[in-house]
Amino acid sequence: MSKVRNFIPNLLSLCNAFFGGLGIYFIILGHTEYALWCMVGSLICDFFDGFAARKLQAFSPLGKDIDSLSDVISFGVVPSALLAVALEKVAFFAPWLAFLIVPASVYRLAKFNHDDRQTLSFLGLPTPANALFVAGFSVLLMQNSEALTTLPRMIEYKVYGSYLALILILSYLLVSDIPMFSLKKVEKGSPELTMLIIVAIVSLGGVLWLGWGGFALGLGLYILLNVGRKLAQLAIK
Repeated sequence: MSKVRNFIPNLLSLCNAFFGGLGIYFIILGHTEYALWCMVGSLICDFFDGFAARKLQAFSPLGKDIDSLSDVISFGVVPSALLAVALEKVAFFAPWLAFLIVPASVYRLAKFNHDDRQTLSFLGLPTPANALFVAGFSVLLMQNSEALTTLPRMIEYKVYGSYLALILILSYLLVSDIPMFSLKKVEKGSPELTMLIIVAIVSLGGVLWLGWGGFALGLGLYILLNVGRKLAQLAIK
């Protein structure tokens, strides 16, 4: 019975992988909204596999590997594929560059498994947060693709450059050592709790206003708050 109980977190991680694979299937078929719902399923499984592991004290090296490998699919490949499809719709010159996010996600997840400093907070952008931002941004691009393809040529090139810059920045943030607050550290009165509440409000408001694209606002704010805090600390030094 204990073996079955200890496998529950791994089963949830494997469900995460299943939803990730299903999301890729829907992207191939052109059903991006279904792919987004699959990502939500992956996020739920990813949250509860860690929750179950802590409650059941069912930690294992195998469980860590299953969790990370599942996250690569759901929060590395799926959002990259969504972004590639979105960039193709706006006539970006090399939509496949979106897949630079995949190796960055792989490195970030492998690093996390061997880094004891990330017990209460993250070092580098967490892959689920990056996935939500990329997915929301991709939806906004797809919703406005016609307007973006009619821009004057000189402005169009600058916009293309911003897409590439965004991909490179996100890839860097994934592998960086910039501290990022997490749900593991939300003590009453802490700056992390305040930032979490702000991000939650903006995310909810963004989703109500823009639908799936609203996640780009909430998670974009999450990234800016953490990067801003790091820059402020460096300025003080």
